[in-house]
Amino acid sequence: GGYLAAGKLHIVAGAPGTGKTTLAMSIAAIISTGRHWPDGTLARLGKIVIWSGEDDPNDTLVPRLSAMGADLSQIFFVEGASEIINGNRCRVAFDPSKHLDALARHIAHDPPALLIIDPIVSAVAGDSHKNAETRRALQPLVDIARQHGVAVLGITHFSKGTQGRDPTERVTGSLAFGAVARVVMVCSKTQENTRVFMRS
Repeated sequence: GGYLAAGKLHIVAGAPGTGKTTLAMSIAAIISTGRHWPDGTLARLGKIVIWSGEDDPNDTLVPRLSAMGADLSQIFFVEGASEIINGNRCRVAFDPSKHLDALARHIAHDPPALLIIDPIVSAVAGDSHKNAETRRALQPLVDIARQHGVAVLGITHFSKGTQGRDPTERVTGSLAFGAVARVVMVCSKTQENTRVFMRS
């Protein structure tokens, strides 16, 4: 318990192959069905909205969710947005660095319990290593969480060459990612090749 809070931004970080996306899909599956968490507490049933810039929903995420027993009628994927181009409204790929305000308006009438953004660095249009730019870019996600009571979960990588440092300092980009988030969580592999998940 105490890992996910309604109305707050959370980050899951880790090296490639440590199970970050699998973990996020497992969380989505549990919330979609209102099942028990691993600690025995009951999850609050709710809708989940997912944007993934790294995995295709149909051939990767949906099969994973199905295998985890998710209720797919409760899970929605963000796949596009609309923009005015040369005076015409056109359908474009969803870009978190440009379209979060539109997403906020779209979900306002029926907010999900959980919004997953993978990778969260895509929400930063400028230099993600600059604190001020990163804080400004993440603010719409913080606002979505606070205004609509949504738990927002952003997935990201560890920076290369940062082994041995505090896990929160290893989150890719500026320290603003760890500073803005309410909770920073870590996926990792042990020397025995088992996977672990913990709060940083």
